[in-house]
Amino acid sequence: MFLELHPLVIHFPIALFSSAVLFDCIAIVFKKNELLMTSWWVMLLALFSSVFAIITGLIDDNLIGHLFTTSPLWDNHGLMQIISIVIFLSIFIWRTKQPALFDSKKYIFIYLLIGLTNVVILFYGSHIGAILSGRV
Repeated sequence: MFLELHPLVIHFPIALFSSAVLFDCIAIVFKKNELLMTSWWVMLLALFSSVFAIITGLIDDNLIGHLFTTSPLWDNHGLMQIISIVIFLSIFIWRTKQPALFDSKKYIFIYLLIGLTNVVILFYGSHIGAILSGRV
């Protein structure tokens, strides 16, 4: 049952995290503060939905046994995704604790660089998962 549930759940955080970063980019380019608020809410939903993706992934991993047996790190689907979610959580906390973050060009650049790089990490980890499940 759970082998079929994990692939259904994982698409929500993938789409939401990448959408949140996209909304941040658009908000900064077009100076639309409403989109910054939208991206905050989308990131919150992504973090919430990622909890279910991790839970179903850990359940699936009990059947497959991939999480702590695969190395190097960049070949490990589960750890790549968990690291990516921790990075997203970190920048979410940063932007929540420092709302003036988007007033500084230096911090905007750092925030977007982390966010965009992390989307690439998330997509790469997702690709590893697709290979692991035999979908690619």
